[in-house]
Amino acid sequence: MIFPLTVVNEVEKAVAEHANKPFMIGYRLSPEEGSNPGITLDDTLQFVDRLANQNLDYLHISVSDFWNGSFRESDRTKSRIVKIYDKVGNRIPVVGVGALHTPDEVAEALETGVPFIALGRELLMEPHWIEKIRTGKEMEIRTTLSKKDQDELVIPDPLWKKLIGVKGWLPVVD
Repeated sequence: MIFPLTVVNEVEKAVAEHANKPFMIGYRLSPEEGSNPGITLDDTLQFVDRLANQNLDYLHISVSDFWNGSFRESDRTKSRIVKIYDKVGNRIPVVGVGALHTPDEVAEALETGVPFIALGRELLMEPHWIEKIRTGKEMEIRTTLSKKDQDELVIPDPLWKKLIGVKGWLPVVD
């Protein structure tokens, strides 16, 4: 924990010295590594407990699927994001992310108590996600990608090849 906590402290010092208006500081992390040895969920719970005592504005927990439990721990049924929120949620806001494609899925995730949800892949597939919700067009939200969507989404060839080249990362249909 020494290195990442040192980085947090140095960022806080830089903000205090150089920011002339409010400046949010957050910490984004993936909570677990599937390999052994590697970071376990227990390691992360200890780490986020320490991070919650820093002068951070939020923790962003990045996983491929919001609902997935631990890779290696015995309780694989409870979301890792929810476990982290349970550990630190009253001390620091938690941002969750991961395969929440529809407004109903986001609402269900918010019901866990996790106060913020980030959209990543969803905004790549549907750049007008928020606008469609605001205008009552939820049913028009794109939740899959077709190989013919590249031009409409204005995604350059190298990025497009990476996005569709990682099996299972984006729901690509023919």
